[in-house]
Amino acid sequence: MTGFGAFLGKELTEIRRTWRLWVIPGMLVFFGITSPIIAALTPALVQSMATSQPGLVIRIPPPTARDAYVQFIKSLDQLVLIAIIITGASVVSGERSSGTAILALTKPLSRAAFVVTKILSQTMLLVAATALGTAVCLAVTAVVFDGGDGARLVTAVAVWLVYAVLLVVVMTLFSAAFHSRGAAAGAGLGFYFFTLLLSAWGPAARNSFVGLVLATQKALVIESQSLGWPIATGVVAIGLGAVAAVGIFERQEL
Repeated sequence: MTGFGAFLGKELTEIRRTWRLWVIPGMLVFFGITSPIIAALTPALVQSMATSQPGLVIRIPPPTARDAYVQFIKSLDQLVLIAIIITGASVVSGERSSGTAILALTKPLSRAAFVVTKILSQTMLLVAATALGTAVCLAVTAVVFDGGDGARLVTAVAVWLVYAVLLVVVMTLFSAAFHSRGAAAGAGLGFYFFTLLLSAWGPAARNSFVGLVLATQKALVIESQSLGWPIATGVVAIGLGAVAAVGIFERQEL
């Protein structure tokens, strides 16, 4: 892949100097800080609502560290994945519409290196941001609550990260396939909601990567679950998606 190293350095420099450095990492750090606080305050808020209505009694068990972890994972499953879709929609189509893709490809840079670099740079940012957000969540939870099984959270986040990286690859594929950012974002949202619906079907959840969608929540409450096939098929899908993205972009007119 001609020009891979130089273009990767350019992408990482661009991440450091533009808004991309703050969107996903900012969200993950924000949720890492607020999730334990929300979990600690939720019972008091519910009780205050109940006292405003005479005769209504709501009993909520005291919050625990697990509640903070569940809140953090919910934010990852919903808001962060949507942010990955929105930001990923323009990763190729945005450069193509602005003309910078043509400029880059007139240099000694292959189309395969262009696409793979986009995937790798986004993945590196996502992994680093996820590790930071998780560390912040563990630290704040340790302050707000007395202890907690941090290993459960790390396991759940690792499972989530496999699906999140797959979504990065899928969005790169859609961004290469569609000239419009809106079309790429729409296709990405369709993929996300389709896998979410399909994950409710037992055989699909047990034997394919769609099982990763619900496995993150289960990892916090179930001692052990079979994730061999979901993770294996997820890794295979990441590889196939990257190959497909390269193949589509190589046939596209700039």
